[in-house]
Amino acid sequence: MKKNISHFLTAVVLLLSLNAGAQNLVSLTSLQSRWSSKNITNVSSGNIGVMLDRFDQTWPTTSVGDARSVIKQGLAKKVLEEETAYTVIYDAKNGYVEAKDGGADRQTMSACVWRRNDGHSLFAIEISQPVDPAISVVCFYDYNPKTKTLTPEPNLLQGWKPVENNGFLEYVLPRQGKELIINEWFFTTSEYYAHHFKWNGVKPVFEYYESLDNSVMDGGGPSMSFPVSFKGAKPGISDFVSAILAQDGLGEALETVKAHWTRRQQGRKLADGCSFTVDERNGYIRFEQVFSSVEKSYTEFCFWNCSDGKHKIVAHNVGCVMNNKPTETENTGLMFYTYDDETKELTYTSPYDMGASVEVTPVVTYQLPRVGKDIEAVIHAENRPVKILMKWNGMKFDQEQQ
Repeated sequence: MKKNISHFLTAVVLLLSLNAGAQNLVSLTSLQSRWSSKNITNVSSGNIGVMLDRFDQTWPTTSVGDARSVIKQGLAKKVLEEETAYTVIYDAKNGYVEAKDGGADRQTMSACVWRRNDGHSLFAIEISQPVDPAISVVCFYDYNPKTKTLTPEPNLLQGWKPVENNGFLEYVLPRQGKELIINEWFFTTSEYYAHHFKWNGVKPVFEYYESLDNSVMDGGGPSMSFPVSFKGAKPGISDFVSAILAQDGLGEALETVKAHWTRRQQGRKLADGCSFTVDERNGYIRFEQVFSSVEKSYTEFCFWNCSDGKHKIVAHNVGCVMNNKPTETENTGLMFYTYDDETKELTYTSPYDMGASVEVTPVVTYQLPRVGKDIEAVIHAENRPVKILMKWNGMKFDQEQQ
């Protein structure tokens, strides 16, 4: 009899404990509004398992709780539900944890760690659910190994914005490599945008975005490299422009250039307000579309010969002026490509890798060189414009503030 009572009391205690834990779970809407207001202290190390523990003790959720339970079992992987393929992966070597499934309605999570140049670490965790409501929350923390503290960094991802306002943002944290990707989904169409962020030693920095569709999940989507066709010994600026504009998913600005470039090649008249400047000798092309005396858009292309004698760097720059003021849109800014003389292909290359990334929140405009080799950037700050000269060094650019 005593044994049965003992078992009953144990079961009651366990049930009460589970109910108490369930009552303490934080909703994702609450987490989204509250996480940035609280430091997490007593974090004994920069190990991702330790940081995940302290996060979940501060902001308990079902998915992170599932991940913690598998880690505490000393497992690198465990399938928690066969039917939906709900699985926890703990990759201690790469500083990565996830609890994901094959498309059920449950909450999922992922977390990773980047090592910062100053000896600190950047801890990121994303938690999402597809319904009630559909929401994805991402939290970034600086880990200070001296104070053993995780400090929220809610404004870490600056210098980018969604293409549209009605999309669902999915944060893809890296298990291998260091690139962060934010997918911008739309529930009514198959199209989505992938926003790419390059790690610069301190934080992920926005590089570029590309327009894709769900066929990419089946191995489709645009190629990062594509061929250049030309006659003679080497390609010129018109050859590069033709190759770039032949690609799919160009975006509104380049699609407009593409349509008028085709007209020009066919000897047809351009639309009113549209014009090309084609300077083959200096390797420069500019397309301009004037809408009114105070509104216009422009796209310019140029290329540089690399000092290694084997490559060329091609760039295009899109700008927009509205009410006589430079305006930043999802289409404006710099894009680079590397041309390989051997493969005769162009490959997308980030502005960050070229030394041409300007990390500021005000509007930034660029001017590609028709004469000379340097790019001029202007930061249109409220007080006064700030000029930055990007000097070509034979392989990439060195920045100098003017």
